[in-house]
Amino acid sequence: MQKLLFSFLFLMIAIEIKAQHKIFGHIYNENNVLQSVSVAIKDKSKNSHFTQTDSLGQYFFSELKQGAYVLKFSSVSFKSKEISIFLQGDTTIKTILDVFSYNLKDVQVNLKKQLIEKKVDRTVFNAEISTAAIGTDALELLAKVPGITVLNNKVSLVGKGNVNVMINDKLIQLSEDDLSNYLKSISAESISKIELITNPPAKYDAQGNNGLVNIVLKKNTIEGFRGSVNLTFTQANYSTIATGGSLNYKRDKLTLYTNFNVRKGSLVPFEQSNIFYPSQTWNIVNKDRNFRIVPGGQFGADYQLSKKTLLGLSYNGGLTKFHSEENIKTSVYNTIGIIDSILNSDANAKIKSHSNAANFYIKHALDSAGKQITITGDWFKYNDERNRFFNNTSYLKDGVIIPNSFTEYLSESAQNIDLFTIKADVDLPYKSFNLSFGTKLSLIKNESNLAFYKKQSDFYQQDLSQTDEFNYSENTQAAYINISKKKRRWDFQAGLRGEYSQINGISTNEANKSSYFQLFPTVFLTYRANENSTFSANYGRRINRPAYRKLNPFRWYSNQYTYAEGNPFLQPSYNNNIELSHIYKNSFTTTVSFNKLSNGYNDINFVAFNSNIQISKPVNVISGYNYQLSNSVVFNQLKWLESINQFDVFYNVSNSNLPETLNNLRGFGAYLSTVNQFIFNQTKTILCDVSFWYQFPTIEGLNKNKSQYNLDLGLKMLLLNKKIQLAVNASDVLKSNKYLFSNIVNNISQEYNNYYDSRQIRISVRFNFGNEKIKQVERKVGNEEERGRGN
Repeated sequence: MQKLLFSFLFLMIAIEIKAQHKIFGHIYNENNVLQSVSVAIKDKSKNSHFTQTDSLGQYFFSELKQGAYVLKFSSVSFKSKEISIFLQGDTTIKTILDVFSYNLKDVQVNLKKQLIEKKVDRTVFNAEISTAAIGTDALELLAKVPGITVLNNKVSLVGKGNVNVMINDKLIQLSEDDLSNYLKSISAESISKIELITNPPAKYDAQGNNGLVNIVLKKNTIEGFRGSVNLTFTQANYSTIATGGSLNYKRDKLTLYTNFNVRKGSLVPFEQSNIFYPSQTWNIVNKDRNFRIVPGGQFGADYQLSKKTLLGLSYNGGLTKFHSEENIKTSVYNTIGIIDSILNSDANAKIKSHSNAANFYIKHALDSAGKQITITGDWFKYNDERNRFFNNTSYLKDGVIIPNSFTEYLSESAQNIDLFTIKADVDLPYKSFNLSFGTKLSLIKNESNLAFYKKQSDFYQQDLSQTDEFNYSENTQAAYINISKKKRRWDFQAGLRGEYSQINGISTNEANKSSYFQLFPTVFLTYRANENSTFSANYGRRINRPAYRKLNPFRWYSNQYTYAEGNPFLQPSYNNNIELSHIYKNSFTTTVSFNKLSNGYNDINFVAFNSNIQISKPVNVISGYNYQLSNSVVFNQLKWLESINQFDVFYNVSNSNLPETLNNLRGFGAYLSTVNQFIFNQTKTILCDVSFWYQFPTIEGLNKNKSQYNLDLGLKMLLLNKKIQLAVNASDVLKSNKYLFSNIVNNISQEYNNYYDSRQIRISVRFNFGNEKIKQVERKVGNEEERGRGN
């Protein structure tokens, strides 16, 4: 028995000596958690491991043997700190870092960022260090982000389709056209980073089948006063000029920031289509010159109410004045290719839109361990007025006007969108796991008035059969819970979100009232095989609710034969997404993804054998699958080059339940891109970037897309101690970014060839003034947690 006890005791001692332990830590400055702090641990053999704190100021090391260690903490604007410990078991460490003294006027702290950063649940494009951000707007900058395409002012993901856009974690509640106008009113120079979130966690709204793009605006992180002014000249077919500036002030507990920009100019988009009827071919050419004046601005304030409470207010406003001059020429050919007749339409449209957004947040720390509650409220208002005058004239094949064929029309509409959301989020980090939960209320109201007139005897007479008032309301109540845990080499996160929506759409002739409740689970799993390799897997379910305009049954005419209308009975679509990925040395990422679409909707251009009427209407028609293999490589081993390269291969399957369309469409596609930033001198004052992407032929919904490609070039010079920035950028240098696609409806083939005046050269100058030296750590404010869900 004594020998047995001795052997057991010896075994336990040996196990204890070889036992592996972990260190779990929190880092603060006073009562504020510090994120992105570099933490290094070194054992007695001088072996080192590194990590960073997360958004809650937490870090951990696992699989550590008993013994002596040295921990070193470092971060921009904070004094480095070292502590020594003797590890005997799992240990929790709380560390406070001190800020550099404000009177160190000559201290300059530099931190090199990568242009592209890959994180567990998102890809981050650091716009503030990209030359492409100078002199552009938010929509143009999105086109520079690998994996994102912008075509005809529509934002989409490579191989997957349209994606929802957020500003500072708030979903923008606009249709595609209105969203593009809003993004054009935001200066790219006010953007800090762009986050591509392909499978959002449960705390995000479930809206958006293909994930989210989050545009994070810059915040004031410098003590004192600073600002900038900028001027940009752009030449496409015609010129555009833009100017603006920003002011920031930070002192003790108060931060103030504001910016303003205005852009004026015109573009010349070109659209051409061919519709092959059995006995005729219609060739439609739309030449358009559109003019825009787009002013916009922002004001915000953050105030540290107490050591535990942070309060913030912000306002964003924008205005777009748009008018266009169009000529739409339709040539009708017979079966042997000779013109039968010509229909000519001259049109001009006027659009005036306003956007206003106000936000407040309050973040309160519950203790010194990172537990906190955040309450946010957001009000968003958007309104526009649209008028479109057009006339039609028909000609015989010899060019003679057909008698009495000249007619004039007026189509007009007004839209008002009001959105209010309020939500509460609670974060509870514990030693062994993190728990978060929250709730949200969203109230959406949309009012639209539309009318159609025909000119008779010099007066526009209203067509009462085509006059409509459409009122739409949607209320959503949501709640979520999320739990995450780290153990040795494993990270685990799971969440569940529930949303209950009540909708009510009423037009002059139709009504649609319904409600539904849906659950949206998410799961994330990460395994760190070693310091070089990380594997991850995730799953999520998403919903895509239709835009307001797609629900409105009113007809919007282009000419007497062509119109678009909405569908008040359009239903949401759903996606199930799965991703598997591997990251090697934070440089090479491989991702395999799969998503399944059900009840998908698409705009169908209905044409018939016995009629020349063309009707564009959204319908729930598609179910399908997407299989995708993505590879990205970041090369930044040379001081003078940073290169981000991506190559995707995907296979799309689209099944249609609509008899007029093909019942099955499938095929492979591929996409490659490279974004390169060059530095020409040691002082880093002369830089350039070269970006190129190529999209191979692919299937998108019920369309077959042809190949397209794009080359962009940029050059930037920094003068007067980097206070003056000069930039020259050329986009779509080869004039190759054309949208070519085809489809078949009722066995009638349709082909489209569109180009949106994207070849441009842009010259920009920017002057920075004020305090450019000692930088403060950026707080994570409450409105970064608020998310609006919209249509």
